[in-house]
Amino acid sequence: MTIRIDLNSEIGPLQTVVVHTPGQEMENMTPQTAAEVLYDDILNLALAGQEHRQLKGVLSRVARTLELQDLLADVLAQDKVKTGLVDALCSLYECPELIAGLVEMAPGDLARRLIEGTPKKTISLEKFLAPSRYAIPPLPNTFFTRDATMCLNQRVIIGSMAYKARVAEALLLKAVFKYHADIESAGFYFDGTDNRDSELTIEGGDLLVIRKDLVVIGYSERTSVSGVDQIMRAITSKGPVRNFIVVEIPKTRATIHLDMIFTMVDRDKCVVFPPLITGARRCRAFHCRFGNEGDGAEIREYPGVLEALSALGLDLKPINCGGEDDFHQEREQWASGANFFAFGPGQIIGYGHNQYTVDALSQAGFDILAADDVIAGRSPIVPDSKVVVTMDGAELSRGGGGCRCMTMPLARASVQDL
Repeated sequence: MTIRIDLNSEIGPLQTVVVHTPGQEMENMTPQTAAEVLYDDILNLALAGQEHRQLKGVLSRVARTLELQDLLADVLAQDKVKTGLVDALCSLYECPELIAGLVEMAPGDLARRLIEGTPKKTISLEKFLAPSRYAIPPLPNTFFTRDATMCLNQRVIIGSMAYKARVAEALLLKAVFKYHADIESAGFYFDGTDNRDSELTIEGGDLLVIRKDLVVIGYSERTSVSGVDQIMRAITSKGPVRNFIVVEIPKTRATIHLDMIFTMVDRDKCVVFPPLITGARRCRAFHCRFGNEGDGAEIREYPGVLEALSALGLDLKPINCGGEDDFHQEREQWASGANFFAFGPGQIIGYGHNQYTVDALSQAGFDILAADDVIAGRSPIVPDSKVVVTMDGAELSRGGGGCRCMTMPLARASVQDL
């Protein structure tokens, strides 16, 4: 069955989405190696897996839900793809001694091995003494499928990752989107794995597709200003997007990506972290408008992203992450309280432990449904209803992301009146 790339909003009815159920790669971390893969702590696989099954279960009720590892196994059945990807990974991690053994593996086994980690061969004293047991390290960030790949209209963007720990994910996803026989797209806007400039970075948590002709981009800890310039030029060169809102956010762990402080949840509503979006310290935003001739952008500064969007005809009502109390706002933002994933206009999923945010959504007219009830059919999602599905996430959120981070939508139905 064809897997079509067609995405022109954050909130259109979801048709196809890619997730990755956490696997052994999560338990192949130790407290000593956690920091190397951008974790503050090690996670428990059993708990994380139980929580992720709620996410997948809800999404499977409303859309075609694909597993990244299955897609990877499909392309690894092509010998040329297998050899090229293994060569690229072994070159990245300087372990050519592993090539022969890896290319002999069956596609499914190799897909799992590349994600879970490949043990080193102690062929030298240097490798023997290296603290890690892995030559190609485990990829525990893989369940955050959003970051290394972005879809926009009918094209794909492969991220230029800020840290080496996540470059392997981008290489895996490039292989999937370039070579999978069932994926139908218009090609790549940009391939970050070909980038040789370490200062040029772009990650998916910083790219929000507002409508067919309008994209919001975060200038963040993980997406550099040169990355923003590059991706705007790449998108503009192929169209149809001409308007970009760039939001300059603090370069801190709590705000690694824009979607940690701002997500669209309905045609006219968004969930925000108030101090940085609506408060006195709100992040300034820049409207960058490109003409049809490929010239430079016309740039106008605004006090914040909501003001910039309003100037382009999109007035959004903010719903506060953490409610009205700044203490709860700070706590719940840290726990991914502003990071919601919309599977339809006004239909979203997020972590239930962010209770003050959930209460704010309830007060804004959203019905609250428990993930297990949706999965079991006890609480069906009524078309055109306004709902927030709450899932467990105490373990997953310790990885530093929420439901938007854990989903890579490929296709949505169009939304009118945006």
